[in-house]
Amino acid sequence: MKFEFPEPQNYKPILKDAIFNLRLSTPARDKNKTNGSDLKVPNHEYMTGGFSTMYMSRNRVRSWEEPSFTIQAGGRHAPIHPQAPKMLFVEKNIRIFVPEKQHLYRRLSVREGARIQTFPDDFIFKYENVADGYKMVGNAVPVNFAFHLAKKIAEDLKIFDLIGNDSIKESVSYKIEKPQEVPYVEQEVMEYLASPF
Repeated sequence: MKFEFPEPQNYKPILKDAIFNLRLSTPARDKNKTNGSDLKVPNHEYMTGGFSTMYMSRNRVRSWEEPSFTIQAGGRHAPIHPQAPKMLFVEKNIRIFVPEKQHLYRRLSVREGARIQTFPDDFIFKYENVADGYKMVGNAVPVNFAFHLAKKIAEDLKIFDLIGNDSIKESVSYKIEKPQEVPYVEQEVMEYLASPF
C-alpha cells in the first residue's frame, strides 16, 4: 500500500492569525529563568540577551501579514516579534535594528512559538530555563500537521480494512546480514517473514 500525503490546506495562517491577541509578554528572569506561575498567560515569556553576528546577518522579522519563520529549537534563534520593523540592510551578511526602534525588537515568547506550532493555549510547557521551553516547542511536530497526517493514515487504514487485508498483504522476505565486525554474532544470513502491517 502506497501512502499519499493529504492535499495541502487552503488556509495559510499568518502571524496576525496566530499571535495577535497575545499581548504584554514578559521577559525572562535573571539568567533566563522562568517567571513560572507569575505569568498571566502560561509560557508567555521571552529570552533576553544579545544576538549573534550570524543571527544579525539576515532579517529576522516578519510582518503581521506574513507566515512565521520556522520555529527553531533554541531561544537564541527565535524570530523577532512582528511589532518591530524589518531589520535594515547594511551590507552583505550585516543587518541592524532600526535606530530609535530597538525597544521593539524582542524574540517571540515561548507561548507565541507554541501558538505558531498550533499548540492549544491549555498545553503548558514545564521548564525552569526559558531556553528549554523554546527547545520543546521547536523540536515538536506542529499539532495541526500531526492531526492531518494522522487523519489521512486513519482513512487509509479504514480503506485497507474494507478491501480485505489478504488481497493486499503479501509476506515480505527480508535478508539481514549480521555485521562481521561483531565477533559474538554468528556469520549467517537471517531470513524472516514480515507483513507491511
